[in-house]
Amino acid sequence: MFIPRHPVVENQFCQFNETSTSTGVGAVLAYAGAVCYLVNAAANQDAIVDLYTAGDTYTSPENSPFGFLMQKVKAGYHQVHPSGFYMPGDLGSSDVIAQPKYNASGQINGTKFAPVGVAHLGIWDTVHYTVATKGTDIMKPGDHLYIDKTGGYCKVSNSSANQPDGVNTSVAKVVKGASAAQVEANIDNTTLYPIRIKLLV
Repeated sequence: MFIPRHPVVENQFCQFNETSTSTGVGAVLAYAGAVCYLVNAAANQDAIVDLYTAGDTYTSPENSPFGFLMQKVKAGYHQVHPSGFYMPGDLGSSDVIAQPKYNASGQINGTKFAPVGVAHLGIWDTVHYTVATKGTDIMKPGDHLYIDKTGGYCKVSNSSANQPDGVNTSVAKVVKGASAAQVEANIDNTTLYPIRIKLLV
């Protein structure tokens, strides 16, 4: 969940980067609320965004945080349905369905670039967050939030310990927080408790 609560800046002219995910069963490639950066080496100088990954080193300012994904990006269903198939539940939703890309032999070897919206500034509600110590950490108003690249999800965290290598900056600030119990329930996906954040990028 990533919902605007205050006038925001919306960028609808970006594409989510192609991937090597060849299995097409509707798996999530990126969640709404994930922090993304502009791909500096993009072909044709297009505005292509991607998530930070563990193990890679990034440069600044080229790979500095650009914004937050406004939509969930999913792989298509080409492993179980014909290419281009949409599930009935996808119709009318804001999810982005990335279609398959093919190698020279005609085999599926990943997903294509997919149009996606990126949010800048403004105030938003999100459940896409984590903390340094689940069960004891509280999300407090005024806390600075940083990128947590763990697992490739690029959630925001009140700890700067898991930032991408080369990136060292806060990307949001807590407006309305959550208790330790609420944070734990949200991370465990038992009950989702949104926090309200002000984007700083």
